Amino acid sequence: MLVDAATDGYAAATRPHNSSREQRPARVAVIARPEDVAPALAEVAALARSTGTRLEVVPQATGHGAGAPVDDGAVLLDTSGLTDVSIDPASRVAVVGAGATWSAVNAAAERHGLLGLAGSAPSVSVSGYTFGGGIGWLVRRDGLASGALRAVHYVDGSGRSRTAADDAPDEVDRAAMWAFRGAGGVGIAHTLEFDLAPAPDLHAGALLWHADALPELIAAWASTIGALGGTVSSSIGVLHVPPMPPFPTELHGKVAVHLAIADPDGPVAAAPLLDAMRAAAEPVSDSWGPTDAAGLSRIHLDPPVATPAIGDARWLDASTPGIAAELLATAAADDAAIVMMEIRHVAGAPARRPGAVVAPPGDFIHHAVAPLTLFPRDRIETAFAGARAVWSTADAGSTPGSWVEGAAHVPDALPADVRARAAAIADTVDPGARIRRSRLLG
Repeated sequence: MLVDAATDGYAAATRPHNSSREQRPARVAVIARPEDVAPALAEVAALARSTGTRLEVVPQATGHGAGAPVDDGAVLLDTSGLTDVSIDPASRVAVVGAGATWSAVNAAAERHGLLGLAGSAPSVSVSGYTFGGGIGWLVRRDGLASGALRAVHYVDGSGRSRTAADDAPDEVDRAAMWAFRGAGGVGIAHTLEFDLAPAPDLHAGALLWHADALPELIAAWASTIGALGGTVSSSIGVLHVPPMPPFPTELHGKVAVHLAIADPDGPVAAAPLLDAMRAAAEPVSDSWGPTDAAGLSRIHLDPPVATPAIGDARWLDASTPGIAAELLATAAADDAAIVMMEIRHVAGAPARRPGAVVAPPGDFIHHAVAPLTLFPRDRIETAFAGARAVWSTADAGSTPGSWVEGAAHVPDALPADVRARAAAIADTVDPGARIRRSRLLG
């Protein structure tokens, strides 16, 4: 059903999680069931004919990656209502709607001792996250979420229902499966099937220190990270702490060093890194210990409400520990425009299935975020450029596209040959280009 700006459905759909861009589409197509997608496309075509305009269809679930304008030349296809979650504990497979969030999936999966390969924010939908690669807290043991993807039920540009899978009878759907694994996907996805991972002894936590201990902490991190067990995933960074819970009062309004760390197999493999960093400086806050899916989702210390922000990110190579202190120092000043900068350790993550991006192109990821509510865009870009001058010596050559907040396009998210192949698949699935292509293909 298409609704206009006078309705509650329009207002709810056009407030994406990342609100760095205002959304004012001609209409919103509210999708409550998978069967609603094809009729919605037909309604858009009818509206375009009656108005004599070309209307682009823009799928959106939670809008965590929203960065491109959505104006009166588009119809926003709101898939946030597709929230069904079904868990098969015997096969360790989840079948979920494209609008389901990771918090909902893992709340259901953990009842069976399983977890999906969720990212840092529990409010992210499974679809955009997975189609962009999906880098979570189980990545070094279980790989990217794209590699766990088994099948995608989707609708093509003509309104035909299809199923992408490696063994699909139609070559188009086999190719689409490759594109859904890390190239942003094609068509309009409404249901995903993916593997779940066992988490027999989930441990995780967030540790915070005063930023004046940054040199000692980075030295301890750099000397230990290369020998860390393959089940441990972690991120070290600097964070400008807001004056609110869950942060300790002692750090309110100050800059902190933040270690987020997780291991689904217990506490032993993480001990060398934790011991080294605790010995370097006493943490102000330390939540490491046994936890559940909800606790795992909190270790990144994301803001509790949506914040207009832009971000920068890059895959980095094995030399990153040598530049880590200098890189994080670019965001550690009290007046720095970057309020969060991290280095995520992903080395050794396995590739489970073939796809566009199913293995990390680097051993580490640089990620920085700056709020538009506090700083003008030009000052933020200057800060990003300062960090880029440091991390360029460890550049692995591409960008984790889903980590670049507020961007309309991420042209270097994919190697040229991968981008060309994915674009050709999108052209086959939607030859009339009715559906907006992934920003990874821009």
